[in-house]
Order: sequence, then structure tokens, then C-alpha cells
Amino acid sequence: MNVSPLLASRALCAGYGDFQALFGVDFEISPGEVVALIGANGAGKSTLLKTLTGLVPLRSGSVSFAGIDVSKTPAHALVAHGLAMVPEGRRLFRGMSVEDNLRVAADHARPVAANARPWTLERLYDLFPVLAERRRQAVETLSGGQQQMVAIGRALMTQPKLLLCDEISLGLAPKVILEIYEMLPVIRQAGTAILLVEQDVTLASRSSDRFYCMLEGRITLTARSADVTREQITQAYFGVKHEVG
Repeated sequence: MNVSPLLASRALCAGYGDFQALFGVDFEISPGEVVALIGANGAGKSTLLKTLTGLVPLRSGSVSFAGIDVSKTPAHALVAHGLAMVPEGRRLFRGMSVEDNLRVAADHARPVAANARPWTLERLYDLFPVLAERRRQAVETLSGGQQQMVAIGRALMTQPKLLLCDEISLGLAPKVILEIYEMLPVIRQAGTAILLVEQDVTLASRSSDRFYCMLEGRITLTARSADVTREQITQAYFGVKHEVG
């Protein structure tokens, strides 16, 4: 049985001012799926995320979420539909505690079904125990990895159907990256689909069911992560035959 996509774009074009950044992008992710979006700096990954979440307007094409056309839906309204993003750079509310950052998100949460198990502070503290220890601490005094956990927790408190993660490994130590990525299956098991924007090809492939590769604003490859060859990724990532590190 075919499952309808949770989020899909068709022939998506977008950009900034006179600059066109995306060219005819077809993308989709199904409920409960983990999909990685890879590509070098400037490939268009973050622009695609911002367009899918209503932060950059479409020039042409369409975006649908849970079967509804959301091409012109503003970002704040998409949160109510069940779309949440962990932005690059985290963008936490400085001067506020860990718990206050999480509670702010809860104020904008999507209503959940009576038989569903919502994300609560207690559940997040089970997921990230260090946040429970530092719940009263101002977020700017946390380590980078701890701040990233707060950013993920804040997004989860909106009760998303889909969590979009933009470069959540950026600038973090390998041990911390591993700790954060080990939590993604737990989030998925709770019924949340995950879109990972990631430059680390090995990490992206290991953590996802499928992936898309972007180059110069276009999708150059989409495949099941377990089936693709190193050579295929190299060709799609660079457009020429280099080795991917």
C-alpha cells in the first residue's frame, strides 16, 4: 500500500531578490520516515528548508503538508499544522532558562489526539537528562551540545508531525554529535518524521532511510541510504568525480 507523503514539494523554485536559489525541486518525506538532505555549502539545502517552512516565498511550484496545499501558508501557521524546525545556530532565547525556553514553545503547541502521548517537560528530561540538571540555568551559559538539545526539545514541545533539523552537528565535538544522533530513533519511534540537513555524508547516510543530494539548487540524486554507492554520492555531491571525505 502506498503511503501519501507527509510533506512534498513539486517543481519548487525560490530565491532571494533577483537571485534564484532553487530550480524545480521535487521532494517528499513520508510519515515516520527519516530523510537526509546533503550537499556542500551553497548547494541550497537551508534555502529549501526555509521555503518548505514558509520563511522564503515560492516563485513557482507547490508545497503540501498532510495533504493540504501550504504553498502560501506563513511559518507560524505551519507550526500549528505540525511542522517544526531546529534552525542552524539554534536561536535560543538568551537571558531565559532552559525550562523557560521549552515552556515558550509549549504555548504554541499543536493540539494532539486524546490517545496520543505528547512531549512534556518530563519526557524531554528523560530524553536529555542533562537538561533536567540545568533546567534553571540560562541557556547562554550551556555548552554548544546542551544548547542544541534545548533547541531540539523546544521544537518537540510544539508536538510536531515532522521535525526539520538544519545542521544540528555543526561546530560540535564528535562525542556530542553521537549523543544527539542517538536520540533521533527515540524521536522517530514517538511517531515524528525527521528531515536532516547535514554536510557529513557518512553521518547522514547512517542515520536516514533515504537521502537527497543537492548541487547548485537542484536535486542531483535521491536514493535509499543503504543502497547507494560511494561513487554515486560523489558524482551527485560535486558534479564531478571527487572523493567524498
